Amino acid sequence: MTDPASVYFHIHNDLADQLLQQSHQLAGVPPEDRGGILRAALDSAPDVARLLSPYTALFADGDSAGSRLAFSCLSAAATFPGARREQIADLGALSTILFGVDDITDNVAGNVTGNVTGNVAGGWTHQDVVALFRRLSSVLAGERIETGPGSTPMEQALHAWQTWCDRFHGYGAAAAYAPLLAEQLELTGAAMAQESVWATGGEPWPAYTEYLPNATVTFLYHTWWLAALGICGPSPADAAAWETVGQVTELGAACLRLANDVRTFERERSEGKPNAVLILERAGLRTEAAVEQVSAHIRELNADFTRALAGLPADLEWVADGQRRCVFFSGGWYMARDTHAYTVQDLAADADAHRG
Repeated sequence: MTDPASVYFHIHNDLADQLLQQSHQLAGVPPEDRGGILRAALDSAPDVARLLSPYTALFADGDSAGSRLAFSCLSAAATFPGARREQIADLGALSTILFGVDDITDNVAGNVTGNVTGNVAGGWTHQDVVALFRRLSSVLAGERIETGPGSTPMEQALHAWQTWCDRFHGYGAAAAYAPLLAEQLELTGAAMAQESVWATGGEPWPAYTEYLPNATVTFLYHTWWLAALGICGPSPADAAAWETVGQVTELGAACLRLANDVRTFERERSEGKPNAVLILERAGLRTEAAVEQVSAHIRELNADFTRALAGLPADLEWVADGQRRCVFFSGGWYMARDTHAYTVQDLAADADAHRG
């Protein structure tokens, strides 16, 4: 029997490859920084692998779970090229866990045998999605999971998250941002639940303008950056910084959500899941025209994002630099390839090629 997760992760977007101007996967990284960033990502990858090795069921795509790990470490290093090894590892582990949680809520994992409310495989509902993210929020706030990690992706995701939270709370700035991160997790659960309702036909698909604000939250950029403020920010920390960077974060999330939508619309077509390109198709555009319209919107948002970064105060220049690097790296990556077919071995080869 064909593994459904394997089929899912081998869906290619040939049309996107043809329509998009092909880019080098590191096009968004300044050339002078590429060698150091690749080596920093490669150095942190074993730490992430050790941290998450007990939780193999979390990863729906089997062997290529290592590719998500490699991309996650590279993304963290590209965002904070001056960060310490443990900071890159903890941010890489966070991304890897969030990828796994997203796969679980999308019912991608071929071995899902249960969910938060005890339903059987394939029975995930929007209420279950809300419950999972509420549980993640509670664990971050201090609730302990006493039972063993079990064998289901959901059980192992919760234990991997608890392990990560223990590390997160060791950072001096984490206490200031943990309550905001817990709140953001609940907002993300609600947004993902809404996405599930649309995908399963519980409500008609939204218009583009209704879809995008919800989709920027489900992309998890806000979640990742709240954690990044706690891991890489100065201590003592002022949580009011989150209010100051809110507009920038929203624009960065929209830029990357739409870039991701262009890269993944064929996979999401197979899921019946709303996507910016597919919504425009349903509104009557041909696929090529829909891709071009979304791409034009990305260019507009990137310009708005750059202007908003310039308006941040001097004490948040490190956030401005990190968000600029984060959006440019991932935006360039999506123009070239997907995230799941890049292995740690590929990362090592790239690091060797840039060694000098």
